[in-house]
Amino acid sequence: MPTDVSPPGRTTAPGQPTAGQALPTAPTLDTEPDWTDQVTDLIVDVVDRVHDSTTGPLVRVAKGAVYVVLASIISIAVLILLTILTTRLLELIPGEIWIPYTVLGVLLCLLGFVLWSKRTPIAE
Repeated sequence: MPTDVSPPGRTTAPGQPTAGQALPTAPTLDTEPDWTDQVTDLIVDVVDRVHDSTTGPLVRVAKGAVYVVLASIISIAVLILLTILTTRLLELIPGEIWIPYTVLGVLLCLLGFVLWSKRTPIAE
């Protein structure tokens, strides 16, 4: 004789609780340590530390290189524009046109001589 008593017209599968019986409880996560989560957290922490110690300095170096290249390009453009402006301003001096060009040539030669004297020779 079956021990499960079901209402008429309602059948239950074997192992399922019937009315009045308690449902089986699943094991709680608090009582069982989940080692997969711990290993995953450890791996993530190690990867984050390696990422921070390697890519952080590389990103700073790359940004610095970009800023140096950009500053160089802008400086060269400004230098060219200042040379053109100086030439145009010297042309406003009354007299022959060769005089402003001679003055600018002498100034640029003096600048070149000063920079040449400041250079350091390459050791062989």
